[in-house]
Amino acid sequence: MKGILIQQKVFKAIDGKYADNVSDDKKLENDEYAYSSIILNLSDSVIRKVGKQISAKMLWDKLEEHYTETSLPSKLFLLEKFFRYKLDMSKNIDENIDEFTKLIQDIKLIGDKNIDDYSPIVLLNAIPETYGDVKTAIKYGRDNVQLDTVISGLKSKEIDLKISKSSQNTSEVNFTKRNGLLTLVALFI
Repeated sequence: MKGILIQQKVFKAIDGKYADNVSDDKKLENDEYAYSSIILNLSDSVIRKVGKQISAKMLWDKLEEHYTETSLPSKLFLLEKFFRYKLDMSKNIDENIDEFTKLIQDIKLIGDKNIDDYSPIVLLNAIPETYGDVKTAIKYGRDNVQLDTVISGLKSKEIDLKISKSSQNTSEVNFTKRNGLLTLVALFI
């Protein structure tokens, strides 16, 4: 929703960061656009939960109050899920990274701004043994570890494994054909 309001150039109605020369009429117009954009993107049940608010800012605050969970049990649940995260090898790396990134964003929403410091370490620990060489190269080949470095390493290894698997399958087919020819030759002798 924030992206929509920014694209429409009316997010200032929410954050209040107007230039000094902006008229009250322009502020009111931005508020109306922001308010209507928010309302038009909510379901009826959500509209009933937030009640009748008179400004875009009040509506935004009410939505945050209802949908931004910052309780201790919620925070602990997310942090536990984050620190126990493991890559699911039935999914590709992009799907895993998307899931991991969503988890990081959820934790940031509850107020933990330091989560970026631990993200590369948690992702390194999430790497299975088939990617062990990537883990070792990243872990011991640098002075510091960035999340982008871990992601790049995982993507490169995924490509290597696909190429290796593809060439292995081709070799098996060639061997099978040769083995079949040898069998035919043996039958004719």
